[in-house]
Amino acid sequence: MHLKGKEQLYSLFKALEMEPELEPYLPNVKQRPDILLKGNTTQRIAVEFQCSPISAEKLINRNNGYKREDIQPIWIPITPDKIMKKGIRKVSISKNHQQFKVTASHHPYIMSYNPKMRQFFYISNPVYLHGNSFIAKVQTIPLTTQKFPFYLPKPITNEEFHQYWQILQQTKHNYLQKRVLFTRSGLNDLLLRSAYELRMNLHSLPNYIGVPLKGSEVLKLSCIDWQLAIFYFLHLTKIELRQMKGETLYYFLKWANLPQSRIAYEAVSNYCDILEELSIQHCYQTIEEEKLLAVLYHHFLAM
Repeated sequence: MHLKGKEQLYSLFKALEMEPELEPYLPNVKQRPDILLKGNTTQRIAVEFQCSPISAEKLINRNNGYKREDIQPIWIPITPDKIMKKGIRKVSISKNHQQFKVTASHHPYIMSYNPKMRQFFYISNPVYLHGNSFIAKVQTIPLTTQKFPFYLPKPITNEEFHQYWQILQQTKHNYLQKRVLFTRSGLNDLLLRSAYELRMNLHSLPNYIGVPLKGSEVLKLSCIDWQLAIFYFLHLTKIELRQMKGETLYYFLKWANLPQSRIAYEAVSNYCDILEELSIQHCYQTIEEEKLLAVLYHHFLAM
């Protein structure tokens, strides 16, 4: 499959007059890219068609090698078998494929290639759910119509964001059912403990708990878990939402056993900003769905 895909990509770049060279050896860094492009650009470009899993360490080392040679790397992973349908849908993206996420104008996407179908698959605007599950927009481009520089997916529309929301509601319902039925740690589980202490029914949480946020995968928890935990934290500490900044926010991350990185801080801070914009002070308030969606969509585009 690797050889077939590599040959197809080589033919594409040949047709685009990119002067491709197949598997050239770079003696200074002892690397051999699948394809090296020279034409129509001011910088050489190494194209890697990646079919097998690659460690983060090896990926970084190879990219550093290309950087020393003033070569721009472009990684194209093979399309996962489960991602064959277009549209806005729930998808599973392995940790290996998540490494190939790139950002264009702040809208992340993964571009992969399927040699059997001779098509590029774009998984764009992903929103984290839990584990390796995301909601994303999947698009395809036939090999024969792909250009270079490669097509860049656009931000989702407001109407498409509403489709995200509908999928999220069903996923949220299924997720909470499983958590209640199969969690064995009881009140030691932060989600269950938060709901118990706040006297809340997990099946009727307010619509602003468990909302989709870009970048929240760094927290390695469902948005429902850590967003409800914020309200439990506020309840325990008797502080106000507007105080969730600086050291207080880092203390929350530590208290909730979440990563205490800058990226994690920004994800939680972004959620607190949304709550403040909606004038939410406690988890017993109600917000009209359309008002919530308007604010969420604005933040989604801004991210």
